[in-house]
Amino acid sequence: MKIIITTITFLLIGLSTFSQNVKNDNTEENKVELDENGRRVFDDEKERKGVKYNFVPMPSYDPSAKWGISLINMLNYYPSEGDLVSPPSSSALFMQMTTNKSYMIGVNNKLFLAKDKWRISAGGFYGSINQNMLLSGNPTDPTVAPSITDVTANVAIANVMLEHQVLSNWYLGVGYMYNGRKVFGQTDEADDLLNANGFSEDFVHTNGVRYSTSYDTRDNINYPYTGIWASITMDQMMGDESQNILMADYRQYFTLGDNVSNVLAIHGSGRFVSEDASRNFWSSYGRSGKTVQRGYEQGQYMDMNLVNFEIEFRKETPWLNHKLGFVAAVGTGKVFGNDNHESGVSTSFTNAEWLHMANVGIRYRLLPYERLNLKFDYARGKSGGVFYFGITEAF
Repeated sequence: MKIIITTITFLLIGLSTFSQNVKNDNTEENKVELDENGRRVFDDEKERKGVKYNFVPMPSYDPSAKWGISLINMLNYYPSEGDLVSPPSSSALFMQMTTNKSYMIGVNNKLFLAKDKWRISAGGFYGSINQNMLLSGNPTDPTVAPSITDVTANVAIANVMLEHQVLSNWYLGVGYMYNGRKVFGQTDEADDLLNANGFSEDFVHTNGVRYSTSYDTRDNINYPYTGIWASITMDQMMGDESQNILMADYRQYFTLGDNVSNVLAIHGSGRFVSEDASRNFWSSYGRSGKTVQRGYEQGQYMDMNLVNFEIEFRKETPWLNHKLGFVAAVGTGKVFGNDNHESGVSTSFTNAEWLHMANVGIRYRLLPYERLNLKFDYARGKSGGVFYFGITEAF
């Protein structure tokens, strides 16, 4: 019943979202025209003029942070005049508050310039997140069972990235990263457990350089029908704690048959930290970096490294003037890498447990030309279910 009520709430919010460029779907001007492959037909020059503003309020849910509300102000635009190649640029301001007194605020900007020869991104985020964390009762004694601990994570992140197309579909990039965080217990006992598990008592500041290489043949960055996106990034972080972080991401999209209303999407990703990285920067299954591992609460499964694999079927329908769609996905992954032979604790890749999940979701096309969707997903993993609300796809 909760899922049904949540779904109805999501659809009502999505359908009532304010957009300056929205017209009545029943007008003759706004009727959908499709080509022989099911793609919507648009006037590119007309669609790329001006700025499209959307204010999107939506619910949020996480097993740790509980229910909340997200407020998103978003602009989509095309800054290079006469450019019919570049994806839409965007600027967004978002805020979130939850019933367990967590909050976060952030800004994000993405610019695509000169027929997609240049890609510039910049953003910042600050949050105070109350959550549950599974911590070892005694890291030096594997016979002591881990326990769920109430903690608060204060996180500040800022970044800027510049990418340039050096060959057809191939980009090289360099950027600056800042990451600051402090994790502290909500009780004295929780603080003692955090200290015993290697978390710093201070606000830890790190900053450094990110290098990236990527290959992109997607026909659309928001909702691809075909194409590949592959990326490798390396963060060299310095400051209070030095470490290297390697991230790999591969995504491929297939149109099934001759109609783009049926798409199969596959995704594989990994995050690998250097051996000197502290617990503050280990991988947390559920969310690590920009990727979300659906079906798992952040903080329940943590280790140095992470891998995740997903396959998703996406279905567009003619309902609601070709704006309603559905997805179904399955996936698996794991965290691993902490080989503490002195204590007898070992989480090498071979003996770390696989974390499976299944996901179903609803999509509502907010911006048809940009293929930008409002989403509602329900994913279930080994330890329960998680709801997801947002804009853009999981991958």
